[in-house]
Amino acid sequence: MSKNKRIAFIQRKAAVFAAAVMTVVTAVSGKGLATVMAADEEEFTRTAIEITEDMGNGWNLGNTMEAINTWTQNPSVSDFETAWGQPVTTKEMITGVKNAGFDSIRIPVAWSNMMSDDGTYTIDQAYFERVDEIIGYAMDNDMYVIINIHWDGGWWDQFNTDKDEAMTRYKAMWAQIADHYKDYPEKLIFESANEELSFGYELVNEINQEFVNLVRASGGNNDRRYLLIAGHHTDIDATCDEDFVMPEDTIENHLMISVHYYTPWIYVALYQDEGYGYMESWGTDADKQEMESYLRKMLKFTEEGYGVVIGEYSVLPQWVSDGNYNRKDGDMEFISYLLELCDTYGFTPYLWDAGDWYDRAECKLRWDDTVEVFQRDTSEGSQDPETEDGNVGAGDIAWAVSVILMLLPIGAVVAFSFVAAGFENKKDMYRQ
Repeated sequence: MSKNKRIAFIQRKAAVFAAAVMTVVTAVSGKGLATVMAADEEEFTRTAIEITEDMGNGWNLGNTMEAINTWTQNPSVSDFETAWGQPVTTKEMITGVKNAGFDSIRIPVAWSNMMSDDGTYTIDQAYFERVDEIIGYAMDNDMYVIINIHWDGGWWDQFNTDKDEAMTRYKAMWAQIADHYKDYPEKLIFESANEELSFGYELVNEINQEFVNLVRASGGNNDRRYLLIAGHHTDIDATCDEDFVMPEDTIENHLMISVHYYTPWIYVALYQDEGYGYMESWGTDADKQEMESYLRKMLKFTEEGYGVVIGEYSVLPQWVSDGNYNRKDGDMEFISYLLELCDTYGFTPYLWDAGDWYDRAECKLRWDDTVEVFQRDTSEGSQDPETEDGNVGAGDIAWAVSVILMLLPIGAVVAFSFVAAGFENKKDMYRQ
């Protein structure tokens, strides 16, 4: 079992036991665990690398909240959400994603869809509320969530023509996003951009630094929140260039770096030669060596204390008709090897999915061979034997019950102490 799988195993045991103890204490005191235990003080105390390992296997809610709708008059939130062919996101969909073997979700967002154009760049509350709902679906399933500003209609190009106004817009948007989510727990992560940071290095570094400065000064939990810094064009080579500089931060070990992996493009995206080459299959030793050499470059960031997130990767299925897709030969070998390398290096990978890999109508993965890949431990090929999907299973429950039964005598003494103390407090109150 890999390190991050062992961590997840321990955390699941702790969560099951805590839930069981909460039930017992609630039954005894009638007040709930909050009356005898302080709020969790462990949040935001782990390093970015530890959090990245805990984020596990990730999935993108692609072509959904970042979709643009320019043809509907006075579009509603759902008009945007469904504009690129995806259904309205439901809690059942996200629960299905969790059950399919994913521990984290990345929600690309085009906030400008419902934002004022009067220079204040005020984001409509309705859009916030819808993103809130989807975040809630994920967090109800104990998943990490990444949100960003994702393409957003292409306004980023304004950095090339009117940098000051573009920066004003960028900062106004993040000021609102950071304030809105400032009290959310550590499992909500902000990402500075998507692939848009393809400007000169000096400007890219400035944008990322403004992002960190703004979030850290916004109050709530944001002075400690884990932040995901978009690499230069999210390209591995460009991000590993010495001219790309990670932002300075006011807290140590709370930054991550995001890159995407669609290499070679002529394999992962093309189904015919478009004039610059074509690759029909993948899986030779040379293919694997190329992938390994690229991902290994990102170890320079983990060596400096930054978590590494592969924010997007895929071998893109080609849509033919409803429910019918073409797939590339070797796609599962490509994905399996990438997951294996990420497990080895401690990176977290996020599958790009625009309704192809995961069937949102059926709330399950579309093909059996993908189920085998995403629900297995890539380091050893097996899950914790007590539960195949990594969620709480019968073995967990039996273990928790056995521990509680063993501790009942101690628990009775503790419970009696609480009751006696409460009785004495009431006597003192009445004496006054």
